[in-house]
Amino acid sequence: MRELTLILNTAEKRVQFALCENGAMLCGEDWLAQRGGTELLAPALRESCARLGVTPSAIRRIACVAGPGNFTGLRIGLTTASGLARAVSAKQAGLNYLQCLAANAPALPCEEILALTNARKGLAYVARFRADENGIPQPEGHTFLLPLPPLPEGTNLGTPNFVIGSALTSNLDCLKAALPPSARLLANHNAPTLAAPPATEQTRPWDDQNESDIPPLYMRDCDAVENLDAIARAQGRTPELAHQELERLTHAPLAE
Repeated sequence: MRELTLILNTAEKRVQFALCENGAMLCGEDWLAQRGGTELLAPALRESCARLGVTPSAIRRIACVAGPGNFTGLRIGLTTASGLARAVSAKQAGLNYLQCLAANAPALPCEEILALTNARKGLAYVARFRADENGIPQPEGHTFLLPLPPLPEGTNLGTPNFVIGSALTSNLDCLKAALPPSARLLANHNAPTLAAPPATEQTRPWDDQNESDIPPLYMRDCDAVENLDAIARAQGRTPELAHQELERLTHAPLAE
C-alpha cells in the first residue's frame, strides 16, 4: 500500500497543500483564498487523491503549519489535519510558518535568514534561521513578536544574509534602515513556494509523532478575544461574565 505525506499551509492569505511520497512531491495546489478556504480545501484534496489513483487512507502522515499566522486561517488547516488524521489514523506534526517561508531564500549552508510576517495591529512575527548543510533553514532561537513600525529604539536585527516576509514588504523603508547593506531583501516573496513546506517537513522526527492534534502557535489573541469587552457590551452582557464564559469554554472537556 502506498504511504503518502500531506503538507498543509493556511497561515496567511493563501491555502497550500502538497501530497508527497518518499520525499518527492506528487502534486500540490496553491490559491489565494481570504474566504472559502474551508469549502475548497477538502474537495481539492479528494480530487488530488483521485488523480493519483489513491484513496485518502493512503495518507499516513500529515504535516500542517501550526503558526504563527492568521487565527482563522490556521484553524482551517489544523482542523482539516485533525479530522483527516482521525479518519485515516495518520500521524500529525506541526510546521513553523516562518521556517517554511525562510525556505524560499536561496541560502547556502551557514547563511542566516530573517523572516518577518504581519501580525496586525503594529506587530510582526519574527524568527531567525540558519541554513544547514542541505540549505534547509534551522531555527536560531525562538519566534517572537516585534512592534513595527517604528522599530523600538535599540532593536538589533543582526546581520542576516536574507530577509523575507510580508512584514518586510509592508515596512520596507523602516526595516531597510535597520539592516546591513549586505542583506538581500526578498520583498516579493510573501508566501512559501509549494516546495518549501515539504522541504521543512523532511526534518520532522516522525518516529516521535502520533495521532495527537497539532498544538497551534498563535502567539497573540484573535481579534474576537481582544475585542471581547466591546462585543459583550453590544450584546447587553458584562465583560466580566463574557471573560468567565470564555475561560469555561476554552478549558471545557470536548464532551461538553
